[in-house]
Amino acid sequence: MCLQAQEKDSVNNDRIEDVVILGLRKVDCQKIYDEEKALYEKQSEELQKLNFETLFDEILKLKEFQKIKSDERKIVILNPDYNTITFSCGNDSFFKCKHYEKYINKDVFEKVWNKNSYLKILNFFDNKIIIPLIEIPFWSFEQNMNDENNYLKTRNIEPFYKGIYRDLNNKKKEFYYSSHKKPTESLEISLDKNKIIARNYLQLDMKMFPVVSESSGVYSVTIILGNGEKELSKRYLLYQYKDGKWIFLEEKTK
Repeated sequence: MCLQAQEKDSVNNDRIEDVVILGLRKVDCQKIYDEEKALYEKQSEELQKLNFETLFDEILKLKEFQKIKSDERKIVILNPDYNTITFSCGNDSFFKCKHYEKYINKDVFEKVWNKNSYLKILNFFDNKIIIPLIEIPFWSFEQNMNDENNYLKTRNIEPFYKGIYRDLNNKKKEFYYSSHKKPTESLEISLDKNKIIARNYLQLDMKMFPVVSESSGVYSVTIILGNGEKELSKRYLLYQYKDGKWIFLEEKTK
């Protein structure tokens, strides 16, 4: 059990109060807030100078992408910002502090996964059908196909095509997908309660995020390849943007 006590309501109060956990030292919430603000401003300023389209040029040279291209499975489900869930006990004071209101996550996502970057993926996989799904696992396949949520529609990425999918109640609905070549026949798939769709497919999860480092322009690139039933490979790579180009630094293990 995690026991906690709070001097004042540091979350809802405009004034940033310190937090104390029974038996532990007081946490300086103002310091945490100021550090988060400074980090966001630093990363936001740095973000404007980076060219992620050239990073995709480097990433697409990796063997994982060559394997996907040569794989006989034709459908690739792309999750361009995969989510993981973490739990923490014993650090309640940090979560009770008031935090800086802006987060770099969305800014990075919009800059990294712009239209031109996505088209690099599409053109590379010129023999595949790509279904981009964001906010996995929190958004369902059906939520992703709403016009106001859909990655392709909201970014006006063309060409895109409409297919038919059957939901878990066997009801027919439309979905959006990409293909380098114009399909000659209508694509129809069915959802599966145990995996995303009831077809043989590859799932490609990718995330790019700034690394807190003394050096500027350092980003982690996470690439996870699966088949809907199990994870086939996972890599954590570090790149640095320097002198107008991306340099591979190292591969990390977790």
